[in-house]
Amino acid sequence: MFKLKSKKLEREFNVTDGFLYASQIKNTYSGMDLIPDGSGSEFEIRFKDGDTLSSKSLAVSEAVERDGKLFFRFKEEMHTTVTMSYRIGSDGETLEKQIAIEQSEPKTIDYVMLENIGIVNSKTSYTTNGGATETDEFYSNLGQPFYIDSLFFGCVFPGTKNGVFHGRGEIVYFIGKSAERKIVCPTTVMGAAKSGMMVDLKKAFFEYIDRIAVKSPFRVQYNTWYDRMMDIDADNTQAAFYKVESKLSSNGVPPLDGYVIDDGWNNYKAGFWSFNQKRFPNGVLDLSYLTKCLGSSFGLWLGPRGGYNFNSKFAKRIERAGNGYYNAESDDICVCSKTYLNKLKDFLVQTTRENDIAYWKLDGFALKPCKNPKHDHITGGDHDMYYITELWRRWIKIFKALRETRSAQGKDLWINFTCYVNPSPWWLQYVNSIWLQNSKDIGFAENYPEGEQSQADAEMTYRDSVYYDFIVNRGLQFPMGNIYNHEPIYGREAHLDYTDAEFEKAFFWNACRGAALNELYISHSMMNDEKWRILARVLNWQRANHPILKHAMMLGGDPADNNVYCYAAWTQDGEGIIGLRNPTHEAAPLTLTLNKLMGCPESLKDVRRFNVLNKNGAESSDLYNYNDKINLTLAPFEVKIFQFGKTDKRYTGADEGNDFTIVFDYDGNDGVICQNDDILIRVDKGMITVHMGTLTLRSENSIRSSSHTVTVVREKNRMVKLYVDSSLDCSAYEERGKAVLSCELTSGAEGFKVIHSATPYNDIVEIGGILKKSRKRRRN
Repeated sequence: MFKLKSKKLEREFNVTDGFLYASQIKNTYSGMDLIPDGSGSEFEIRFKDGDTLSSKSLAVSEAVERDGKLFFRFKEEMHTTVTMSYRIGSDGETLEKQIAIEQSEPKTIDYVMLENIGIVNSKTSYTTNGGATETDEFYSNLGQPFYIDSLFFGCVFPGTKNGVFHGRGEIVYFIGKSAERKIVCPTTVMGAAKSGMMVDLKKAFFEYIDRIAVKSPFRVQYNTWYDRMMDIDADNTQAAFYKVESKLSSNGVPPLDGYVIDDGWNNYKAGFWSFNQKRFPNGVLDLSYLTKCLGSSFGLWLGPRGGYNFNSKFAKRIERAGNGYYNAESDDICVCSKTYLNKLKDFLVQTTRENDIAYWKLDGFALKPCKNPKHDHITGGDHDMYYITELWRRWIKIFKALRETRSAQGKDLWINFTCYVNPSPWWLQYVNSIWLQNSKDIGFAENYPEGEQSQADAEMTYRDSVYYDFIVNRGLQFPMGNIYNHEPIYGREAHLDYTDAEFEKAFFWNACRGAALNELYISHSMMNDEKWRILARVLNWQRANHPILKHAMMLGGDPADNNVYCYAAWTQDGEGIIGLRNPTHEAAPLTLTLNKLMGCPESLKDVRRFNVLNKNGAESSDLYNYNDKINLTLAPFEVKIFQFGKTDKRYTGADEGNDFTIVFDYDGNDGVICQNDDILIRVDKGMITVHMGTLTLRSENSIRSSSHTVTVVREKNRMVKLYVDSSLDCSAYEERGKAVLSCELTSGAEGFKVIHSATPYNDIVEIGGILKKSRKRRRN
């Protein structure tokens, strides 16, 4: 008897008369047992010639328990030897299984069924419905978990075919090669839920995914796309970065997590990815440095398939240059080509290292598998799955290389994995966010004739109907906090026109969807002062409450069918947010029940309700407990957002600071420039040091042996910027520093003055000089 026991699961195995027999699967957490029926097996190998091997047909040659793991080695058949190992997952809760295959002579393997569980004795089972996107339905559904009773199953490789088919729970790993010396198949995983209810299964599964996923904290960044699309260059991008930062800082928003250049930087007339020297003469180094000076980080777009505007011509140029291949099936770059991916990995790693890139938007992968056998990748298999397996194994190596590059620098990396991919939650081991796949970049619902609802409401209904399709119709098991939804948008290329009230409703509502990644697709030219204030309020609320919002779940009916719906998010300690929306032109009465179906913890007791957005309701002093009901009515097209908790934590971020500017002329002499109890500015050996409260800022560049005008600006968000002459040298930010500083200062320095407001960047910095300076360098 061989036993394996985690905190929540137990399995037993016997070797009788030389053959392996597995007992029931015990879920000690739910008290439910699953007895797999005899139609399944622990594994099954199917060869390309039609031969099969399975754990039922192979005799065991060796069975050992070592270091808490079980190993079963099977006798060689058809020149193939299989070893199966079982272990407890690193979380102490799950059980993991892995199959290794060795061959004494080559024999091509079609696929390995890594799990093959008979479910006749089960009470319930669930497989995602899935559905076609711009890629084939078969590919869109890969890498999903399936549920049997109170258990979840899946594979750590995101490209396996998983589900309950023909009465068996199956995980199928396509190969298309012989083992040569050895093939180690990806690990499968089994986990336990509290019950067989869907809400408990999803909770247990998402908690498991959270444990194995790369960390994806709340992130807000600006993206150039909907402001200028491909009409970008170094100068207008620099100006956009400054404009957005200035407005956000002056409205009390902490420094953004990133500034991103989308499509438009590449030279599509070259034979590989490279910077367009006419538009970006120094690459993106100037802009990356600027984002550092703004207390932020830099991000870049790249479309592996060749983007969306020149994909066909660019792919053919790459093939002519010997740097990859053209995929005739999808009229773009063959994204599995070994030649292309080796060169692309070098480009991505080098560009990351040289430009301090903290975010990659990798946009557009395999629209269709390439079937050309002359290319340097495998072809064949059911639905060309040999290609898909090799494709994703190669890309995982690139993701790892990028993370290793940043890790070696002591820095983090966010990878946004966008179009033509399968939204498997196991991708979150390598990437941070995945595009919805079933959505347009922006769209407008047609549930009412044009003119009967606002543009903002039509856009909200469209996006939420996509969420409903993703979560309910397709049943895709993916944490909402890791969805990339292409929001929030208010850029001129999106052709939007919202009133301030509509802007507030749309941006607060997007926050309720719970996404960690928020790309600001905004145009400075479209924003008025009130919209900037609203945006600041939304972002500060969203950041303060992301630990709640990331648990969002969607409830209610399909918005596109004029059904009321909500996003609800709760933590286990009873902090919650519920956003409700009526997408119709009629009033909608409804009752909320605070139970586990709403995501509430069963321990919920004596929490208060606070208004985040509730135009037609006053604050409530009522206390709420688990299973309590709330009756309310939503006006036509109304949004209500409530926050629940023992205390009011709606805006727990830092208070705004007092803003001011200090200016002085440096004459080459070191020493203290000015000092009081809160502020100290001094120059030592040409290096400027600024102390403001508990914050310390040191200049990046020396000003020794020459005269300069130095400007120190403190913004309302308590960020401190240091300018030397007409250039931003550096900045610093401290979230919990002292809010109000005394700026009563005197100094003997020439030109010294204190201005009781933050001087705008455009009164100090020369904007638009990158291209001009580059042209001067080329003429010289």
